[in-house]
Amino acid sequence: MLSSLDSMDLQKSWVQSLASIRFLAAALAMSVLLNAASARERVMRWTAFLLLFWAVDAFVQLFFGRDMLGITMHPDRLNALFVKNYQFFGPTLAILSPLVLEHARRHWRPWAWAVSFALILGAVMIAGMRAGWLIMALVLATYMVLMLKRENRELRRTIFTIPVLAVIVIAISYFTSPLFQQRLDVTHAFTTGAGVSDDTSSMERVPIFKAALKMYREHPVNGVGVRAFPNAYMVYAEPGDVHIEKSGGKSGALHAHNLVLEVMSDTGTIGLLGLLAAIGFLWVHHRRITPVERQDAFPFALAVLLIMFPLNSHFAIYGTYTSSLIWFLVGLWGASLRNDRVP
Repeated sequence: MLSSLDSMDLQKSWVQSLASIRFLAAALAMSVLLNAASARERVMRWTAFLLLFWAVDAFVQLFFGRDMLGITMHPDRLNALFVKNYQFFGPTLAILSPLVLEHARRHWRPWAWAVSFALILGAVMIAGMRAGWLIMALVLATYMVLMLKRENRELRRTIFTIPVLAVIVIAISYFTSPLFQQRLDVTHAFTTGAGVSDDTSSMERVPIFKAALKMYREHPVNGVGVRAFPNAYMVYAEPGDVHIEKSGGKSGALHAHNLVLEVMSDTGTIGLLGLLAAIGFLWVHHRRITPVERQDAFPFALAVLLIMFPLNSHFAIYGTYTSSLIWFLVGLWGASLRNDRVP
């Protein structure tokens, strides 16, 4: 709300700030209503079924051009049930994957865990969003470490299948999905320095990052205002900006495409300190809880960390979609930390 006081889009900032209170209220309600372990287990079970359906639906759309509900594949990306909002599919599936994998680890046989992992990984790969690829790489690394723990001895044989499955799934995705081939080839060219100019999705974010940093330098205390980035971009973008030219001078970038930069540009140092304080609080609280609570909270905590991983591309953090996803997971995380402790 402090960023709304002198926002570059007063109405939008105030509306967004006041409306955001509903997310906190919803998270608090979830932490109470889902206090029972059986309630959280039902959420994880049905979420697992839903996400696996998304993954299968994605392959159906890839091979037949339409998904199981008759939705036509988007020209730019595989979209499945997300229809026009195709960009959300891959990253969302990757972010929520810990709920599937953790439910499978706790209740299903090792082979079922491996199949679930392969389906989710494959769907994220063919979705063609590199943000989702990075998230799945983090999930993969996390579970490689997790399988080494004593309590997961039944799944230890699976640890050797994880890299094999990953290679097989990526290979199949590459040969069956022209979109995946294109995105992977472009990514390789970008990382090696060859054909960088062709990677518009990456290079066009550079001026956005520069504009976001300039906004922060000019408004270091409380930023340009929550969701005022589009207005501010028209002021702080460099001459000849590609995004403004594409729109014929009518608009530019809508958000910073990075969580840290968006917090800095929209809410300034106050917002950045608030973010760091929230992370610090969660870390300290996580260290103090019992091992049982820590295990219960693991999939939700991991999903939140995946969303907030700073070295990635992000959707608008103050937007309705990302805010809903974060506070949904925070509510589940909070519910898992309210167990009665034995004195």
